[in-house]
Amino acid sequence: MVKTHKGFTLVELLIVIVIISIVMSVSFVGFQTMYKNYSTESKLSGILQNLLFLFIDARRTAIIEDDVVCIRYANGEFSYYIDNNLDGTPDSNVISSFKTDENIKVYLNDEEKSSFLIYTYDSLFFKNNAGVFESSYSNTEIKILLDSREKILKIENSLPKVLE
Repeated sequence: MVKTHKGFTLVELLIVIVIISIVMSVSFVGFQTMYKNYSTESKLSGILQNLLFLFIDARRTAIIEDDVVCIRYANGEFSYYIDNNLDGTPDSNVISSFKTDENIKVYLNDEEKSSFLIYTYDSLFFKNNAGVFESSYSNTEIKILLDSREKILKIENSLPKVLE
């Protein structure tokens, strides 16, 4: 009488293990890429939301307080404060600020900047040119770049909005 053994041979089991390990390694690489992209996108969205609220709040403060408000970007930090004497420094305390990721790049009208000042008064955004307001910042773009991904805050007719 001949006995038949049911089951898999060692070679068959090894082939299955190799196939499973290849599939898992490919999916792990894909998962890492997806996680990195999601993390970068999340950071950018958070920075842009903070920036939008900062611009809206600065504009509101300028209207309510009837003061000149300066929005400053310097050393990886966005902030705003009252600056009636137009010297680029706070007349009193900084009203609001937030730090960005250290790897971030900021562009103002497609020019990379390490710092800039934007003034707002009477609900409009201005550039201070030696004590004279220019309306060139009433229509401008601030681009935030991180790991080759970008988000844009557009100021159009002195109204800030996020471009998706």
